[in-house]
Amino acid sequence: MKQLTISLLHSLTVMPLAASAQGLVPTMESEFEFCEERPLEPAWMQNLPPREASKGMLIQMIYRFQSAEQVTAADDCSCATRFPTWDDAVQRYNDNYLGADENDHREAIGTFRARYNALRPSARAICEVVGHW
Repeated sequence: MKQLTISLLHSLTVMPLAASAQGLVPTMESEFEFCEERPLEPAWMQNLPPREASKGMLIQMIYRFQSAEQVTAADDCSCATRFPTWDDAVQRYNDNYLGADENDHREAIGTFRARYNALRPSARAICEVVGHW
């Protein structure tokens, strides 16, 4: 039992160091393989209090849906089309869900996720051609 405890302790202390040395520990820095100039999520969304987390999740899902919608409608996967500004997604949230409660947010997230998933295969096919997937 003592050997097991020592082995477990060793794994918990040495293994993370080995992974870090190999560059396997994720960082908060944004490095993208393509479209490096894509707009980042608004900082205020990253700092939402826990009670408003569903607001941020809904805006993210709206953004994903709108991106896929634009790519498929334009049959184009340029960086500007695939990664538009966040303004339209935030505006759509403000216009339709600003006073909504948590249940409304969850329902809307599910709706936008379903709509995104329906468009995703088409958007992916368009984007893979230019290496933006």
